[in-house]
Amino acid sequence: MRRPSVLEWILIGFLLGIVAGATVGPSIAIIKPLGTVFIRLLKMLVVPLIFSTLTVGVSTSSGGKLGRMIGKTFLFYYVTGICALLIGLIIAGVSRVGTGMQLGGVREVALQKAPPLSQVLLNIIPTNPIKALAEGNILQIIFFAILFGIAISKAGKAAEPVKDFLQAVAQTMYRLVNLVLYYAPIGVFSLIAWTVGTHGLGVLKPFAYLIFLFYLGCAIQLFLVYGGLLRLLKIRPFRFFGRIKEAPFFAFSTCSSSATLPVTMRVVQGTGVSATTASFVLPMGASINMDGTAIYQAMCVVFLANAFGMHLTVAQMAIVGVTALLASIGTAGVPGSGLIMLTMVLGSVGVPVEGIAFVAGIDRIMDMARTAVNVVDDSVAAAMVAVTEGETLSEDMMIS
Repeated sequence: MRRPSVLEWILIGFLLGIVAGATVGPSIAIIKPLGTVFIRLLKMLVVPLIFSTLTVGVSTSSGGKLGRMIGKTFLFYYVTGICALLIGLIIAGVSRVGTGMQLGGVREVALQKAPPLSQVLLNIIPTNPIKALAEGNILQIIFFAILFGIAISKAGKAAEPVKDFLQAVAQTMYRLVNLVLYYAPIGVFSLIAWTVGTHGLGVLKPFAYLIFLFYLGCAIQLFLVYGGLLRLLKIRPFRFFGRIKEAPFFAFSTCSSSATLPVTMRVVQGTGVSATTASFVLPMGASINMDGTAIYQAMCVVFLANAFGMHLTVAQMAIVGVTALLASIGTAGVPGSGLIMLTMVLGSVGVPVEGIAFVAGIDRIMDMARTAVNVVDDSVAAAMVAVTEGETLSEDMMIS
């Protein structure tokens, strides 16, 4: 008799978590530390995995290839981000979600200001790389790893021991990822049980239509946008999605692209994407790619505007799109960036920012889907860069 795979055990834990949360209720929160342990274990892997794999990848790449990879990655995220915003705005606009809801009793919410874009860009450069590694500042780690990899390449044979050491670290981290995954069913069970038990089904009822439309928008982004892009690359979409399914599943459970990164790197390399490409594109995406968040921002703004009895013009919706794109860049790596982004976008068209308090209750439910979308986008981006750089993916995934 075949033993269940790790993914099958995780799925069992997921389903049991739903049942346990719905049955036990808020008191299920007592087991949340088991889920916190799982997230901390995943995050424990991120820094050494990113630094070792990215440094080795850059050190073995030519300057021209590195420049092309950077350009392709940013262009891909920009294009898919625009598609995500359009999907969110069109669905929310056509459905008129929130109309007639009559929000009342608006509470004050504590607002944070996003730092200026110039400061965000300066903050990418670490003044102390050891501090960046210790604090897990992903953008600073990426910046330092790229420069460190270039320096290793320029140093030639003198730096071979450093490269060999980092290659050994990378291989060790891949093995450690596999070990941590054995704990995954318990972690997923506790996280899902806590989510269902503490939030309950009652919080969903007033916002059920918004949640449904948001998940519909995510599905369109996944299958129409990403599926279409994969077909352009001569990749079978469902084969590809099947190969990487662990990553969005983990993202859905943990609500963290960064925590899911070790799993994403493992499954993406399983499709044939090189370690060099995966180690560059995926950490970058986990830090700045927010397609799922773009859909969320667009829909929430239209929803709150309709609920407050406001009518957004086409011009105002265009402002929402532009502001959301700029906000996603300006708040990259900032704690609480989702709230900051929504505050900025609401303010750009005059929708009361206090309305954030009304969607806060369902944020976790929305966060699960938007994080999964972000992770799939990162994976497709890695495949795009790999194919356009002449890498050969698994033959069974390719359209002949």
